[in-house]
Amino acid sequence: MPRVSQILVPMVAALAGIVIAGVLFRMGATNGVGAVLVVGLVTVIASYCDLILDRLNERERINTAFDDVIATQNRLRSDAEVTRRAIVELKLDIDNKISTRNDRVVSEVRVLESLVRNLADGIARKAVAHEPDEAEVRLTRPSRAVARVAEDAPDDAMLEIIRRSLEENRVDVYMQPVVSLPQRRVRFYEALSRLRTEDGTLIMPSQYIRIAEPAGLMSAVDNVLLFRCVQVLRSWGQRSKDIAVFCNLSRETLADEDFFTQFAEFMEQNSELSSMLIFEIAQSTFAQCGAVEDAHLTRLADMGFTFSMDKVTTLDIDFALARQRQVRHFKVPARLLLGDPAKAGSRVHPADLKELLARFGLNLIAERVEHEKDVVDLLDYNVDYGQGFLFGEPKPIREALADQGLPRSVAPAVPMRPRAVG
Repeated sequence: MPRVSQILVPMVAALAGIVIAGVLFRMGATNGVGAVLVVGLVTVIASYCDLILDRLNERERINTAFDDVIATQNRLRSDAEVTRRAIVELKLDIDNKISTRNDRVVSEVRVLESLVRNLADGIARKAVAHEPDEAEVRLTRPSRAVARVAEDAPDDAMLEIIRRSLEENRVDVYMQPVVSLPQRRVRFYEALSRLRTEDGTLIMPSQYIRIAEPAGLMSAVDNVLLFRCVQVLRSWGQRSKDIAVFCNLSRETLADEDFFTQFAEFMEQNSELSSMLIFEIAQSTFAQCGAVEDAHLTRLADMGFTFSMDKVTTLDIDFALARQRQVRHFKVPARLLLGDPAKAGSRVHPADLKELLARFGLNLIAERVEHEKDVVDLLDYNVDYGQGFLFGEPKPIREALADQGLPRSVAPAVPMRPRAVG
């Protein structure tokens, strides 16, 4: 369809030619034929000029459109490069996560294998120390009678129950709250272990510790508990950064160089949990630390982990050294704080202990608090936190997490069913 200018320009040119020809004709500069030629010439010239201008405009439009196409192509190429890089980064991120997860699993498996090996060694040492008679052999067989354990169960029967509970991952995690004072807001949990028999009967620490410690199995129990705690903290994720868990670290673990190497690798794979996991170490362990134990504590501290001193029997403590070892919390029995100062062994009165601890940036936790009247006295001592049946009994992990609105699903990262031992 012709443009309007293609019609108007010739018409306007023709009119202009007629006017020019009329003027020339009246002036006698041309005759009738010349006038017609003038009209035609003006019309042709004007139309040709319009055609040239139209072609120039069309070329400009084509060039502009071509530039737009080039710009769009460049943008698409840039977007494609960004997308490619994003895909590469996503693939690397997925590969790193898979690699990290695999490293964690491999590390866990290695440590669990070492635990089972230690378990077998402990049972072997126990067997050498005491050869059971025929009646005791019958008791060690996995039966309902053995499962219904009593306080006076034979040592070898209890040892067999402990072994099977560890091998078959029947170690339950219980959580006892540690609350701030005076608000009584839950700020920490202490992870406690309960062994479980095949029929679901719980074996309390008072029953199995007396057997496990002489056999050298408490480190196995404690470290299985630690693995479960790591799984719990993984499930928490970022939902509760302000709540941490105390988990026991035994002297046997610190002193065993071969085992600790694998243990440290496992913790390094989980170093992002350092703000949520506090290793709890007995006062006697700190007192007996040698070069090996100090080096292992330093390695954990370098990963960002901190420590808590528990099982405190005397307040005669080098707090500067404790701070240097990354100890941040002291758990002191309420009876030791509120009892006879002379028996506490402290160089300061227990009432001034908090002020001394504050100089080193240390927290004071009164544990085994069972009576309201004790809380009043502890508040006079400016105690930071309290733990005990008064503030909450140990609960199965699912109940404890539900109380705080935290994730309750804690699926084991590695099925703990190692080969049979002993």
